[in-house]
Amino acid sequence: MDDDGFVEIDALTRALDVHSLRILVAIDRTGSISAAARSLGYSQPTITQHVQRLETRLGTALVARTARSAALTPIGALLATHAPRIDASLTAAATELARALGHRVGTVRIAAPAEAVATTIAPALARIAAELPGVEASLIEAGTEAAIELVRSGRADIAVITSDSGERGARLRRAGLRPTFLYAEELIAAVPAAAAGALDARVEASALTGLPWIFGDGTRSALVAELLGRDEAPGDLRVSRPDAALALVAGGLGVAFLPERAFVTAPPPGVRALGLRPACSTRTVALTLAEASAIPAVAASLRMLAARRPSGLEVEALADARRRSHGHRARFAQPIALAPLPRPLEEESPMSVSPRSRAARAGAAAAGVLLLAACATGAPDPGTGVGADTGEEIDHITVALPGSLSNLYVGQEAGILNYYIASIAQEGLVSVDAQGRVQPGLAESWEQTDDVTYVYELRDDAEFQDGTPVTADDVVYSLEQARDETVSPGLAYYLAGVDTIEKTDEQEVTITLTAPDAAFAANMSSGGAAFISSQAFWEQNAGKVGTADSLLLGTGPYQVTEFVPDSHVQLERVDTWWGELPKVKSITVEFIPDESTRLLAAQSGDVDVAFNVPLAQASQWEKLDTMRVEYVNDLSYVGLYFNTSLPPFDDPKVREAFAHAVDRDAVVDKLLRGHGEAATAIMTPESLGKAYDADEARKVLAEIPQYDFDLDAAKAALAESGHPDGFEAELLTPSTGPQLGTAAQSLAENLASIGVTLNVREVPIEEWLASLDASSSYGVGLMWYFSTLGDPAEVPSYLLGPGNPSAYSNPEIDELLAQAGAESDPVARAELLVQVETLQAEDVVNVPLWWGQSATAFAKDLGFDDYSSFAFISSWPTRLYRAEL
Repeated sequence: MDDDGFVEIDALTRALDVHSLRILVAIDRTGSISAAARSLGYSQPTITQHVQRLETRLGTALVARTARSAALTPIGALLATHAPRIDASLTAAATELARALGHRVGTVRIAAPAEAVATTIAPALARIAAELPGVEASLIEAGTEAAIELVRSGRADIAVITSDSGERGARLRRAGLRPTFLYAEELIAAVPAAAAGALDARVEASALTGLPWIFGDGTRSALVAELLGRDEAPGDLRVSRPDAALALVAGGLGVAFLPERAFVTAPPPGVRALGLRPACSTRTVALTLAEASAIPAVAASLRMLAARRPSGLEVEALADARRRSHGHRARFAQPIALAPLPRPLEEESPMSVSPRSRAARAGAAAAGVLLLAACATGAPDPGTGVGADTGEEIDHITVALPGSLSNLYVGQEAGILNYYIASIAQEGLVSVDAQGRVQPGLAESWEQTDDVTYVYELRDDAEFQDGTPVTADDVVYSLEQARDETVSPGLAYYLAGVDTIEKTDEQEVTITLTAPDAAFAANMSSGGAAFISSQAFWEQNAGKVGTADSLLLGTGPYQVTEFVPDSHVQLERVDTWWGELPKVKSITVEFIPDESTRLLAAQSGDVDVAFNVPLAQASQWEKLDTMRVEYVNDLSYVGLYFNTSLPPFDDPKVREAFAHAVDRDAVVDKLLRGHGEAATAIMTPESLGKAYDADEARKVLAEIPQYDFDLDAAKAALAESGHPDGFEAELLTPSTGPQLGTAAQSLAENLASIGVTLNVREVPIEEWLASLDASSSYGVGLMWYFSTLGDPAEVPSYLLGPGNPSAYSNPEIDELLAQAGAESDPVARAELLVQVETLQAEDVVNVPLWWGQSATAFAKDLGFDDYSSFAFISSWPTRLYRAEL
């Protein structure tokens, strides 16, 4: 194009203004200038003048007027098509400007069908109101197609719709809309109990064709009928609501196929809820204009929507897999906040503000960085020498937490950071020492009387921080609360195998399992699912504990005295603890999600302990005169996984090509700066510590089939696959794990050399967590798994057991996992799990990348006894001491 062409385009660009474009959209939507004026709140002459001025500037007609109507000309329609995206981009810029000027304002309009309101929209709106005070959210009830059109035309910011396949998603992307996967739901057959007879927990839909079917809004019966080729029959019924469908089923009048959300509570009497074989799912996505996703209020609302999924926990066929999924998501959960307001330039000096004000601003930052879980034994870096204990008491320490907490009770908010704080104030029946061994806690002794029975003898001198004695009733009540899925969604899965919890003497509690579980003993610690409080405290606060008003009550050495969500926690030493009095008198935990802000606070001398020193900043932390950095091997696992139900990843040769394209050693050396280890298995050597020493464990795991980095082998495997010419795929990485994104980009470069295009997209952690569902339509992903107790079966069970993200089914692996769960001998258990890993490696379902390290910064005059990867899941401040310099 010549220079004159550029000048013409520039002139046309300057002629446009967003207000006139909005008027064109309104005229197109309403069909008249007067109606457009009413919809925008202006007079008709004002609207007419705006249109005429724009027509004059452009030199062409935009609106064709008649006496009673108006329609856009082809040029006007062209501008109206682009208007919503232009509007969204300008809104994003204006929002950023408003924040820079000190204003926290934003609006978001969510369009959704009525059936999504109760389970998806209402909880999200409640969270937005509670956690995003600067955002005003509104709901527009609309059917699926109407909701899509509202977003396309700029009249809504987000549309929440149900999509039955990936094809619609591709069409929407081509139309300029960006889908964000929220969750998938299996379809459930609601069958009259009398007709269900002795049917298994899963049934083939074809076996129910002889019964009347119930169709209509709120059901998915039409979808199942389409899959089977079944036409509506004379005896079929129609309803407009899912509860009406269930009522008809309860009356024995037919079968209804409903989404999981219809079974959050138990089905009504007379109804059996059965899973389908094969499983059939629908996907719920949130649609935005691509440009609108950059608007902070819209982005934050999308994260709220993705952070919660309805669950059919009352459906027998789904319960275990869904609890497993919820438990995994809970360990990653981080509160959501809008980005912090910029400070005026004159405040930028670190000396001009107090540590509290800096931390408070950081506490409002978006997307807290996840802490690498401290989960397995390991030795500190030998270069980090610590002086001897001076014996002095320490008046106060400040801890920098790399995230933000909105609730202190782990049952309600089970992020790994919550464990680290709750364990200071609350205890379990047992504790875990520096080597990961189970030790006495509130129970001074315990015994396993048979394969499923555990008897705990409580300490006579145990007291809560309010001075009241600990009783067996308190323990029973706390554990019952922990396994209640409503009260404690973050813990319930870990107690799903408990049959009964009983007081069997004044100071004795007996727990009976439904089946043997080798991991159960450690689960009764504060690194697992046991956070004991008093029954009176629970009842006094109506079950809502861990809030700014209720705080926490426990038996630990420190009591929570102040909690400001997304800001800080204050803890004070108490004399009610049964153990030796710790040296530190008081602790302030500041929530500082932003990495640079944490480093600034440390440079200013305002931090004594900092969790999760970012590896990219490690050298800067190591250079601080007042701090030292200690590294420890942990059980963090990172690896590729494939959805084996989706092409092209249902082809083992494609998966093999990816496996050979991974350069683990380069990732560990260059990306992790040596603070990690190229993984040969899903299990880490440390997780097998009860069976082997570290060197033996590495040898055992290295015997599992491996796929070395070899691009020639990768190309050969692809050539043998059903996709020899390559293909294109997308991989999501969480914004809280930038190292995962960098590793994925490295993989993408390697794959490009063999003809595969891998598009890597960084998304908020809530969207990434949602994408782990096997129904999310992503064929390849990066797994980032954390555990608090380091049981060797935990990660393999999640990645390969029921409801796994790979949609992978192998009966032999299922049987081996069941045997490993019941096996008490550590060596025999390890051998079973190695067999599991061998089978999955042969099928190339998961490709291990690395086992990580966690880094913690301590003030140089602050020592820590027995520092290890298990250090922070018990009363860890009791191990701190003032060290000689």
